[in-house]
Amino acid sequence: MSIDNGTCQLSFPLRGEIPSAETLIVRDIDIVGAGSLRRHQLEELQKTKNLILYTYEDKIPSSVFAIYQAEILRTLQWLRPVKAERGPTLNLAEEKKALFSRIFPETEKSLGSFAAKVRDEYLQDMGWSSWLLQDHWRYFVGYLRQKFPENRALLELAHWEWTQAWIEVQPFEMIEPEPGLVTLNTSLQVVSLSTDNPVLKRDKGLYAFVYSAEKSTVVERQLDIYEAQIIDLLQEDRKYTPSQLVEMALLCDEITPQLSSVEWEKKFLSLCQDAIIFSM
Repeated sequence: MSIDNGTCQLSFPLRGEIPSAETLIVRDIDIVGAGSLRRHQLEELQKTKNLILYTYEDKIPSSVFAIYQAEILRTLQWLRPVKAERGPTLNLAEEKKALFSRIFPETEKSLGSFAAKVRDEYLQDMGWSSWLLQDHWRYFVGYLRQKFPENRALLELAHWEWTQAWIEVQPFEMIEPEPGLVTLNTSLQVVSLSTDNPVLKRDKGLYAFVYSAEKSTVVERQLDIYEAQIIDLLQEDRKYTPSQLVEMALLCDEITPQLSSVEWEKKFLSLCQDAIIFSM
């Protein structure tokens, strides 16, 4: 939204839409406590833009207000806006509807004439319980599952879109692996497509999503059965050295054809390259 020729309000997720205005307005309900890609995007904008923060303390539920106050102080330390001020009048209900279209664009299209009804019923049933606007949609995939339990393609599409939006904003603590050990990226999410999905233009299979701090983006990667097995071996905070991990993978006799230790090591290194797992 353009305020004047030199000022523009950002709408998230950005999806690569960077306005040319010199001064950009961001809102606390979009960025307070945010990490991962959204924080990186804002830190990059700081280098060439002036940022103004609009606050909406009157919209924050009392149940989370103390947390919000602590988070906004932390956010101000890295955001460093040129000015922070109370924002203009805000229609929260309409903002939630607009954000639905930005988070779930393909899901909305797939719902067709039912989209507005399903969206509005969800908003009516789901109370406002967070300071971050995006959080209001965190139960939508489960809500769809209740409404359309047999429509797997729709549910998987919504899960796919929500996963990317969720990873984009979560402040993951990127834990350095212990020397010599392998660890999973803490942002890792896996989405399963039970059939080929023409909307996503993706084949049936398992897909991993992670935030890569090195690449400053959300990485998507289709997993084969061997890569999925390596990830499964590292679940529940299991600790292995790379050689131990390969040895454990060699014991997995349910997967055929079997791989050699060299082939397992190549799978391991490939996952490291995409920041799905880390090893020091």
